[in-house]
Amino acid sequence: MKMKNLKIFFLYLPLFIFTMIPFKNNFAQIPMKHVLNRVTIPAQGDLRGLVDTIGFPHTAKQMDFIANFCERVEKDKTLNNSKKYNFSENTPFIFGISPHDDYTLAGRTAIHIQRHIHAKTVILIGNAHWSETFGIRDKLIFGNFKFWRGPYGKVKISPLRKKIIANLPKSDYIMNRTVIETEHSLEALVPFLQYFNRDVEIVPILIPFTHWDKMNSLAEDLANVIKKIILEKHLKLGKDLAVLVSSDGMHYGDHAWSYYNYHPFGTDAAGYQKAMDYDSTLVTRFLTGEITLQKDHALYDSLIDEQGISHYKVSWCGRFSVTFAVNFMTRLVQENEHRSLTGYFLRHGSSLNDTWVPVRKLHMGITGDVNLHHFVTYFSVGFK
Repeated sequence: MKMKNLKIFFLYLPLFIFTMIPFKNNFAQIPMKHVLNRVTIPAQGDLRGLVDTIGFPHTAKQMDFIANFCERVEKDKTLNNSKKYNFSENTPFIFGISPHDDYTLAGRTAIHIQRHIHAKTVILIGNAHWSETFGIRDKLIFGNFKFWRGPYGKVKISPLRKKIIANLPKSDYIMNRTVIETEHSLEALVPFLQYFNRDVEIVPILIPFTHWDKMNSLAEDLANVIKKIILEKHLKLGKDLAVLVSSDGMHYGDHAWSYYNYHPFGTDAAGYQKAMDYDSTLVTRFLTGEITLQKDHALYDSLIDEQGISHYKVSWCGRFSVTFAVNFMTRLVQENEHRSLTGYFLRHGSSLNDTWVPVRKLHMGITGDVNLHHFVTYFSVGFK
């Protein structure tokens, strides 16, 4: 090899090694060129179907393997969190944020919050990716299914859904079966929830594009309704009732995005690190420590153009679901327990950073590209 070519080779070798990091131990199982299309299962009467049986587990065998793998490889991080934040592995959180990307990529981050959701009933708050297509804004979105599918059988919709809807102002919500059926952000949370609690019941709610003033109003109304239910039924947050919100972080890159074009730091290795650092800064600054409505509004303003909410400042797909859920839970904890909500940053990762969960033999895989020009960030946060 000529000296000039040799210099070029060694100049780009670190970048080549860096971009190959996610593929170690997994490349033979899930080659990059083998991005798979989602496979759906249609709804059947009162039983919701599945949007994605490739990215998310839908059988007990799949979920058992994934959970055991994630528990094993994340054991040290789990123990470190317990020591750092002074809680045990059995500490229940009343509220959490979990990613919803393919389990191959996001499972290791998701398990950190999911393992701490112990409540019998979980209110699931998700982003509505396609709400603009349906012309829905500034409303809570409910469905009418009685059961959702889980890897261990049917997951019951809690009777609390009916009570919540009955007590909300009619202008606050819309019933739309189609939006609920075609949205994957909450479907992704169910397998882990059911793995840790076979009898879990859920109340799914989707959040479309929502203006801040309306978000405040909706969050206050929902908090008042849930407070009333807690008092009537003598429920305890964390034990009887918890809230789990769905959100992936940045959808980053300049290639193969149908609706995102976000790459302010560049699409090389240095840009990747800057994106991860900024992502972490947002979580640390606005979602940890004492949570206030002022901090939540600052997060909203950091993610969303308040003058035109169709435009994002940062491409978190859960920019509305997270800010709504934080607003709602901040109010509920203050009203119900007369204290502030406290957030704990449990894990940060990306589709490009972590060794993938090896699920190829389970007939699962990835449903999107993974490279410096197309990656997604993940974070899990727990609240007490």
